[in-house]
Parts: sequence; C-alpha cells; structure tokens
Amino acid sequence: MPATDEDLLRDLMHRATGDLHARSEITAGIVTASRRRHRRTRALGISVTGAAAAAAVGATAVATSGAGSAGSGSPGQVIQLTAAQRALNHLSARAAAATAPAGPWVKMTEQAGAQHKTTIIDTRNGDVWTYQPDAGKGVPAVLFSKAGMPTAAQLGAYPTAASSLRTFLIRQAKQQQAQAERELLAQAKKLPKRLAHLKQITKADQPKETSDDWAFSQAAMTLWNPAISPALRSALFKVIAATPGVAVNSHARDSLGRAAVEISRYDPQAKYTEAVFEAPDASRVLETSSLEPATPASHGLPGEKAYQLSDTYLSITWSATRPSA
Repeated sequence: MPATDEDLLRDLMHRATGDLHARSEITAGIVTASRRRHRRTRALGISVTGAAAAAAVGATAVATSGAGSAGSGSPGQVIQLTAAQRALNHLSARAAAATAPAGPWVKMTEQAGAQHKTTIIDTRNGDVWTYQPDAGKGVPAVLFSKAGMPTAAQLGAYPTAASSLRTFLIRQAKQQQAQAERELLAQAKKLPKRLAHLKQITKADQPKETSDDWAFSQAAMTLWNPAISPALRSALFKVIAATPGVAVNSHARDSLGRAAVEISRYDPQAKYTEAVFEAPDASRVLETSSLEPATPASHGLPGEKAYQLSDTYLSITWSATRPSA
C-alpha cells in the first residue's frame, strides 16, 4: 500500500499492469486517463457479450484508408489498396483458413520485460491463474481472477462482418471507458480533502480519442486472445486494414528473433505507438509492444521518461483437462 496520499494518487492514476488478473474496467481508466502502460489488460473481464449485444451493433460502413473514392459505385471503378491493406487482407485470408483451437483449457507462457509468467485460462467461465515465480518481493507468485477473461461463448458472440465488428469494438471501448471513469472517480473520492483539487484530473487529462483510435486499439487487444475463432481473427485483420494510419512490416522479427508481421499505429491523441507482432501464418500473436512518450510533471505528480513495454508470448497450448503450471 502506498505510504502517502500522494503515492495513493500516483498509484491510482499511473498504475497499470499486464497481468491477466487485473480488473480491466479499473486499469482501462487508469491507462486511458494518463498513460497506457499496457494494452492487453483492457481486454480482460469487461466485454459486450451475448446475442443482445451483437444485435445492438448496427451495420456501419467501414472507411477504407488509402482507397479511392467510392463515387457513385459506377461499373469498372477501381479502388486502389495500400501495401499495408494488401498485407492485412492476406493475413485475414490465412486466419480464416486456420484450424479452430481445441480444448477448454489454455496454457500460455510469456515474458513481460524481465519477468516470466505462466497463465492458465478456463475458456468456459473465463477464470484465470497467473503464475509468476520471479515477480519480486511483495508480489504474489500466484494470482487468480474469477471471470477475468471473456469466455469462449462470449467471444463467439462477437460479429464477424468487418463493418459490424468495427462498430461493436468502438461501442465496447466507450463502455469500458465510461465504466473505468466511474470506478476511478469512486476511488478518487476516498482521497483526503487536501487532495480535492486533484480528483478531477483524470477527466481533464483524458485524450480525446477518435473512432479509429478505438477501433485499432480494441482490435489489437482482441487479437492476442488465444480463444478467438479463426473467423473472428480474420475479421479483426479486416477492421485493422480499414483503419487509417496503420503501418505493416511483413518482414519484421520480434524480440526473440522470430519471423513476424509487425502491425503498428501511432495514436496522436494519447501520443503512443502500439504494435502487434503476428505470426506469418496468422495463427497467433507473438508479441505486443507499446512505446510510451515522456510526460512532464503535472498536477503535483512527477514526470516520466519515455519507455517501451512488451509482452512476448513464448508458447500457447490447449488441453482437455487443466494443465499443470
């Protein structure tokens, strides 16, 4: 627990982890309101689910980055695709042809900075166990989150038409942000009166993100989830292809030197760059990375230097029974 009220506020506003146990609705607000220290956490626990949610998604046309004008749709009109869009469409096709994961249990081994983790997920109810033996002093070696992940059934309710999926993801991002703000303000109310002038900082400093920012962020966060179906993975690539500002390097390598397709985008509102390193066969995410800019001192909180966060997925295996850690 922080030693001072200022530490409490700093922890409230600047703390976020990549742990699967973290409550996404809380960390979403922390990350969005100040600096998004890790993208993956926001995909956990909170999601728009079920047939009712899917039905609520309207059919919205997706704007295509770099494409020619649709005009009146006259015959013979040619729409020029960018190299990034062609690469993403190729990934989409490969993902659609992949074999669906089998078994209700998932075991992931990963490296987040210098820390190694093993995560076990029950996709039937979303329960998550994270084992981190080298977490350091004061940090539990085993973390549990009940319903900390979207279930396979909830992920199955996501629309797979690109336009509907984009609308769904944007709607989900807004819901997460609103819920996170409520939680964050509720926590801020617990601060003493002498810090009252800092209680509204989160809203004042919140970046004004666009639908494109939300669409890419949500799509990138959903891609790493090993429980998504080939059809959903394919649709996510189409959503990303239709988002302006996306860069693709088809000949990249992750931090372990594995061949990868790097998909990245700079968020001009939050001022950070997010990257996903996808396996060339579009079967899984190998690594996620976020380049965070330096921030000046503000509202009594110290500034921070620029830094990069990454999460490298070493292995992902499926089984019919719960695997050992």
